[in-house]
Amino acid sequence: MASSPSRGPGRWGAVAALLVPLGMLGCGPSTGTVSGKVTYKGQLVKGGNVTFVSAQGRPSGSASIKEDGTYKVERVATGPVKICVETESLNPARRSKAVKYSPPPGQKAPPGFAPGPDTSHLYVRIPPQYKDVETTDLDYQVKGGSQTHDIQLK
Repeated sequence: MASSPSRGPGRWGAVAALLVPLGMLGCGPSTGTVSGKVTYKGQLVKGGNVTFVSAQGRPSGSASIKEDGTYKVERVATGPVKICVETESLNPARRSKAVKYSPPPGQKAPPGFAPGPDTSHLYVRIPPQYKDVETTDLDYQVKGGSQTHDIQLK
């Protein structure tokens, strides 16, 4: 009895070999959306910025902290991140040192010019360690999809 010659994996085997790796690429999102509240010593932080920094040291996403203490960072790469929080941009002492513009006496301000809103009531002084990726002790593991992570500063 003669056996039929082996034809190898055949056409379907080759198709399967191509589809399996492609299917593995689509196994879950490679980014996540992280939201939550920021507190310092149990009190809401009412302004500032949150930045997620990847393990490679690159910013992975950032967002402003809203007056109700919430933040939402979208499209953050999955994996471990360091979290930086800064509020100094709202510090009234810092803002008062900024160069201020006023039109010459008797002149009106240019169209569209308006001084920025007073944000001094939003400022919460936090320890400076949180603003620097080298000194922050805040870390998180970002997963694909939406997730909640409250940031508690000490």
